[in-house]
Amino acid sequence: MNDPRTEAAQTVESLLTRARREPLSAADCQRALAAVPLVPGRVRHLAHALSAQRDAASVAALLQLPPHVPGVVEGLHGAITAGVSRARRDGSPCPHLLAIDFRRSRARTFSSLLTRARQVFGSDYERLDVGGEPRFRVGVHTGRGTMAGQVAAKAQDIQWLHGRLGKLKGTRLWINGWTFAVDGAWRAPIQVHLVRAWLGWAATQTQTRR
Repeated sequence: MNDPRTEAAQTVESLLTRARREPLSAADCQRALAAVPLVPGRVRHLAHALSAQRDAASVAALLQLPPHVPGVVEGLHGAITAGVSRARRDGSPCPHLLAIDFRRSRARTFSSLLTRARQVFGSDYERLDVGGEPRFRVGVHTGRGTMAGQVAAKAQDIQWLHGRLGKLKGTRLWINGWTFAVDGAWRAPIQVHLVRAWLGWAATQTQTRR
């Protein structure tokens, strides 16, 4: 009987070698993730290989690793800066967008946060009903004009709101189809890097849409 650790090591090394030549497929990314727990010394190497790939398959894999592993946050930052978005089930990419959704809070500052969100986002401010409970959402997405123009007008407000809403339980950040809950592993201080990456990408999008 073959030693599972030996087989896992061989799988990981084979896929790391392939990643130096060509992007790993989604299936290969998942094979690497399944094998690497038995080869913990190679987790960092796998994270760096996925980080360099910058596509939907590698981001999906990176999100299954703890963000404290070197290369994981850097990989997400690089992919978002490159405009990568999540792949739908049919293989088509999700639209580029940045959104924050959040619950009603008893925090003393909540009323002023809600007012600021309405003022800044206008028609892109939404009140939703989720399971009978109110939820609020603001965001920037592809629309008329240029993405760069939208971001230029709202970038500082987005970062300001994210910094404060990120302190409230239940807040979620959405970027290009991926979601990051502040109550999970991707806490608000880590999310800051992703928000800045997306805003940096959006600032380069000067194509006019009608």
